[in-house]
Amino acid sequence: MAIAFARVSIHTRSKGHSAVAASAYRTASKLFDERTGTDYDYSRRREVVFSEIILPEGASEKFQQREFLWNEVERAETRKNSQLCKDVVLALPKELSTVEHIELARRFAQTHFVDNGLPCDIAIHDDKDGNPHAHILVTLRRLEGEHFAKHKARDLNPTFAKGFIVEGDYWNEQWRSFQTDYFQEKKIDLAVDLNHLISEKHEGRNRDEANHYLREENQLIREAREDLALYDLDNLLNQLSLSHSVFTRKDIEKLLFKSIQSDTTSTAYLNQVAQLLAHKDVINLGVNDSGVESYTTRHQYIAESRLLSHVEKMRTRQGHVYSLPTEAFLKNYQLNEEQRDAFHYITQGKDISVLIGRPGVGKSYLLKPIKEYFEANDCRVLGASLSGKVAKALQAETGIQSSTIASLAYRLSNKHVTLRRDDVLIIDEAGMVDFSSLAYLIEAASKAKAKVILVGDPDQLKPINRGEIFRGIAAHTGYIELDQIRRQRDEGDRKASMNLAKGEVNKAIDHYANKGAIHFADYVSESQETMVRSWVSGIHQLSDCQNNMMLAFSRTAVYSLNEQARERLRNKDMISHQDFDYSSEGGEKIIALAQGERILLRQNDKAIGIRNGDLATIVAIDKESLTAQLDSGEQVIIPKTYRHIEYGYALTVHKAQGMTVDNVKVLIDSQYWDRNLSFVALTRHRDSVEVYANRHQHASLEKLTKTLSRSVTKDNVIDWPLDFAMRAGFNPDSMVGKTLNHIAGVGNKVKEKFNYLANYEEYLKQQHDKERALSKQERRLIAKQAADYMDEQSAYLKIRQQITKEAKQQNINISQHAQFENLYAQSLARDEKAHRLWTNHHQQLADNPHLKEATASIEKASLRYERYQTIVAVAQKKSLKEQDMPQLEKISWKTDGVHISQVAKEFGLKPQQLYKTIQARQAEREKVVFNELKQQYPDLAEYEKLTQTLRQVKGYKAEQAEVLLQKNVRSIINNAEFYNLLQEKLPEWVGNLKNFHSKQIHILK
Repeated sequence: MAIAFARVSIHTRSKGHSAVAASAYRTASKLFDERTGTDYDYSRRREVVFSEIILPEGASEKFQQREFLWNEVERAETRKNSQLCKDVVLALPKELSTVEHIELARRFAQTHFVDNGLPCDIAIHDDKDGNPHAHILVTLRRLEGEHFAKHKARDLNPTFAKGFIVEGDYWNEQWRSFQTDYFQEKKIDLAVDLNHLISEKHEGRNRDEANHYLREENQLIREAREDLALYDLDNLLNQLSLSHSVFTRKDIEKLLFKSIQSDTTSTAYLNQVAQLLAHKDVINLGVNDSGVESYTTRHQYIAESRLLSHVEKMRTRQGHVYSLPTEAFLKNYQLNEEQRDAFHYITQGKDISVLIGRPGVGKSYLLKPIKEYFEANDCRVLGASLSGKVAKALQAETGIQSSTIASLAYRLSNKHVTLRRDDVLIIDEAGMVDFSSLAYLIEAASKAKAKVILVGDPDQLKPINRGEIFRGIAAHTGYIELDQIRRQRDEGDRKASMNLAKGEVNKAIDHYANKGAIHFADYVSESQETMVRSWVSGIHQLSDCQNNMMLAFSRTAVYSLNEQARERLRNKDMISHQDFDYSSEGGEKIIALAQGERILLRQNDKAIGIRNGDLATIVAIDKESLTAQLDSGEQVIIPKTYRHIEYGYALTVHKAQGMTVDNVKVLIDSQYWDRNLSFVALTRHRDSVEVYANRHQHASLEKLTKTLSRSVTKDNVIDWPLDFAMRAGFNPDSMVGKTLNHIAGVGNKVKEKFNYLANYEEYLKQQHDKERALSKQERRLIAKQAADYMDEQSAYLKIRQQITKEAKQQNINISQHAQFENLYAQSLARDEKAHRLWTNHHQQLADNPHLKEATASIEKASLRYERYQTIVAVAQKKSLKEQDMPQLEKISWKTDGVHISQVAKEFGLKPQQLYKTIQARQAEREKVVFNELKQQYPDLAEYEKLTQTLRQVKGYKAEQAEVLLQKNVRSIINNAEFYNLLQEKLPEWVGNLKNFHSKQIHILK
């Protein structure tokens, strides 16, 4: 079965590419680059089985010389960031011979490029690994006789409708069609697999028989495949769910564009989009934070439901709690109180535990005693992480035998390792792990009845693939959090790190701006130069590089920073002036290395002893190999055949995840930063962090803060409350509904921590009185009403935030804003709705543990509405009932000033006049309650007597009375039951009592 794979990439100088080097590498040649003065020798490559240059008609024969051709290409491009050439990679059918491979590649190059005036340099690679492929290196300018054209051949670039498709998709389709035509012409028994929807059967020798059943069947298959793409899109939707837990219309449009005929009209295309959106397996989840309609598939519901069923089993299982006393065990460790609590939570908890720790809080220090505790109870402790670097650090810092998640999953799937009941699996940096990987490991652990400890931070960098499943699991199982930042030595920096962890980026930026740690230049290039200059000033010896790091978002910026840093260090004679050529980017690029060089290793190699992400310093180098000292202390010898070396003076923020150094310089090199990148970049340091921005992209500190605060969240199905699915018309008793019954977590639409989904089956099991259980329909209705309230609350807060901002800009109080009256009416309607919900269903809400935080929010709004009603009653001079008294006692200007002002306005009163009336009513009420209580509690009567005495006497008698009063107050406070009653009945009076106890005497008048 042939495949329709074609990859197209552009080689540019801005990325350090050379057209001469690209040709030398692909064709296994030795070529000299006249522009850079560099020899590129790849003549030893064995997998290149054929190479050839094809020129357009009329071109000079001297361009048949490979070195001449590509040096002329380099000469034709004069800018330092010029695009040089296009590299087209074609997957070749392994069933064909090398001769047929050559013919296929030649024909494709001739048809699409050479006939249009573009020279091509073709190379066939086949190292007998079952992956033969062709490289076609294409110039970007037409060759006109002896010279390249003045303008690039942009007219040959593919054109697309509404930006729904990228160039790679276009060439995939062209390659598929070209192969199909070739197979038919040559009567080769092959077909191209089209997205694995339906594969055609081989027609073989019967191809020429027009009515043969195989020919007819294949025609039916082609028609069915078209119908599948346009009308019955189950498989396409499942493919979409492999990369998106939650997707938008734009994602659907891109997918559909790949699957329909190119001659489909825009109207027909949009009709198909609409049909896909209405598909029975597409679930409308509502709008996300950006106001965009979002969807998921039945497939994803089932997958996440399967994961959550395993999570639920582990959450209710407690198979790894042992009799060894934890307190005695911890005597050997210096854990702070927070870490000790986390230790107890994990070692005495369920079979799945989630530890959330911000950067620098001492997670690694905590994991070591956890590991040793479980090992003391005959458990095997295993560690896993997404990157090899983090896995290596985990093993070095804690002694936990660790590997990458990919390696562990591979060994599990091939039975090279088996999880056991007494295993404890610690997954570090779990917030970066994609859905499929985490789900696989959790399912394996659940089936083995092993314990899983997920360690990470959901607010750090997000996984590349489907959704932030770690965040969803944490909300479902509960978690313990370490937030005492220990990495930063400066207290202000630690507070800034906590603000970043909470998403309050503005506070952190204000802190660093006040410290003078944020620097602006006019343009990106200037900010780069300033940052590198500052960085180099802190490098006095090579070892200083380990604790002084530069970070940026884009690889382009990192490349530039590394080049500048290297040049400046060489000028200080800290790097040798003798360079040796090694390979980078898998052999795609040549990198010059020297003794003293700081390098980043980008691929695992067990034989050498290095992992992806390792940083090292070159201590010796020659043409064949280099010796490097890893930051972990080991020395390794790296042969020239290792092709994954980059400079290590500057890193992308993603590569800095989990790293700690003394000093960090951060380049804000684009407008695509977000709060997650900011969080990681600004929390890597112990001593200092400095930010370098430019006014071209961010004209002011305010605009910079806005960029660094952006929130970009990948969604999970479990992030969406049940009511969203209910609104889409799904019956929770259906298959999808039963899946939904296991879904609980934080709604993406409401980012506060309101877990207001019910697992109905578990809820019913927990009810001792079946007669009191509500019907499923009634319980769903309550859940929906709670969700509606939360939606309304979310909308209100957004409007209030906007009005507050506008009022500040206008230099007026928010109550003077033109829209304030409407805002107040909206808040009143919201509170009234909460009051009705609480009044009618408070018992059902309170009894349901899954509604705990939502219940608290609804109750708070209900009480606020009751205080409003009491204020209205006072304004109307009505007598208050006994049930009104608790709310009367709690009214204050701080909490209810807006209500007091609005009610006063409604009844023609002055706000302060109304508030004084309320205070008078409160004083009357307090006196009544006080008199009732002093009849029951002699200490209170004694307190009243002593305070009266203290008012009347002076001198020594006053001192005696004060001593007696202090004893009396201590007696009241030490009577816990009585004191709690006073706090409930006379909260303001208790405040005065506490002040007296603190030597600030306030006498009740």
